[in-house]
Amino acid sequence: MKNSIKLILSFLFICQFATAQQQESYQSLMMEYFKVSGINSEYESAYDGMVSMLQDAYQTQEIPAETWQKIYDGKKASVSKFKGILASEYRGIFEDKQDIRNLIDFYSSPTGVQYKKDRSAMTDSQQAELTAFKNSITGQKLFSRVDQINKAKESSSIYWSRELICNVTTMLKDKGFESSMHMPSCN
Repeated sequence: MKNSIKLILSFLFICQFATAQQQESYQSLMMEYFKVSGINSEYESAYDGMVSMLQDAYQTQEIPAETWQKIYDGKKASVSKFKGILASEYRGIFEDKQDIRNLIDFYSSPTGVQYKKDRSAMTDSQQAELTAFKNSITGQKLFSRVDQINKAKESSSIYWSRELICNVTTMLKDKGFESSMHMPSCN
C-alpha cells in the first residue's frame, strides 16, 4: 500500500512537471533567455544612447524636458518590441525549446554570469564548466551559429533603431521642431 501511494504521487508529480514544461511558450523562454544573457540590458542601453543622440541633434531647440521624458518612458515598450522581433529571428537558429532552457541555465549559472561579465577573470573550474557547455549539443549550436546570431541581432537592430528614430523625429516634427542632423528617410 505504501509503495502504491509513493508510485501514484511520483506519477502525479511527473505528469504535473511534464504539463508545465509543455505550457512554456517559445516566446516566454526567449524573453527569459534575453534577460539572463544580457540582451535586455544591452538594448536598454542602446535605447538610451539613441535618445541621447537625438537630443544632441535637437540641442539648438528648446524642446521641453517633459517631451524627452515621454520618449525615455517609452523605453520598456520599445525594447520589448525589439525582443519580439529578435525572438522571431532566433526561431530559425534555436528551434528546440530544450536548447533555450539549456542556454538559460548556463547564463544563469555563476559560470555564465562570469562569462558575460569578464571572461578573463574566470576560475579554472569555470573554464572547465565553460568547456563542458561548449561541448554540449546546445553549446555546439550556440558557438557554431555565432554568425547567424550576429546577423539576426544586426538586422533586428537596424529595423528597430530606424523605427525608433523615425517615430521620435516625426513626433518632434509634428510639434514644430527640426533636427540639425541628417536623419533617415521615414517614408
